Amino acid sequence: MAAKKVKEVVESALEKTEPVVRKARTVAESAAKKAEPVIEAAKNAGKQVSAVFIPEVYVQHANRQYDCGALVERCKDDFKSKHPATIIRSCRLYIKPEDNMVYYVINDIEDKLAL
Repeated sequence: MAAKKVKEVVESALEKTEPVVRKARTVAESAAKKAEPVIEAAKNAGKQVSAVFIPEVYVQHANRQYDCGALVERCKDDFKSKHPATIIRSCRLYIKPEDNMVYYVINDIEDKLAL
């Protein structure tokens, strides 16, 4: 008798949960279909990022060569040492090999470094 009662309870539970399981499956399948374009876009974005390159720029003057990327980093480091809590929003360099100087403007603050 107890086995019969357990069987009835289990069958009743299955009948009640079956629609919920079907609905959950439908929602999950729908979400997966909606996520496909996002996943594909993310894959393509990774390919596009890998296609970006950073040019190397040099200035040559009077038998000397200056790496512009290195000069930018030196100017940023100099600025950060003098203004440690400031975030760099803009940076302009003016390289004057004849003066052996690089003048920079970071966040509208002017300064200079020796080449």
